[in-house]
Amino acid sequence: MTAISFSQLPYYMTPDRNLMTERGLKFEQQRVLVSFITEIIEEGPIILLRLNKIRQAVIGHPEQLLWYSKFRTELEMVHYKYDNRIIRCVDSNFMVDETDTIVQACDKRINEMLLEVLCHMRLEGSSVNDVNKVFEMMHIR
Repeated sequence: MTAISFSQLPYYMTPDRNLMTERGLKFEQQRVLVSFITEIIEEGPIILLRLNKIRQAVIGHPEQLLWYSKFRTELEMVHYKYDNRIIRCVDSNFMVDETDTIVQACDKRINEMLLEVLCHMRLEGSSVNDVNKVFEMMHIR
């Protein structure tokens, strides 16, 4: 919004080059763009429902989306607990105590959950066949 309002957007490869002045936006165009961006920011994530395919997915498959959302939340929580416990189970040589029952339980639950998601994906026609890839795709950090 600032770049549009002040007509100042340096090109990262050549900072002296101003991409906004080269565009030649009129005052009215700037005003419309700024108001549109403001509207998008205020509307938040619900704006995704403006996209036909996403809206149809939400309307057509609400149970699956709810299941995935709850599942992903649980997976994140177990993964954070796992990471937190790993930090506590590291010795002076940076070796993890793999015999810790909480580490084992978290690891087991994470693998169970990823396998369940993988099974759902395979039933829906996905060609993914690796739980690590599922973990990456779910963006769990």
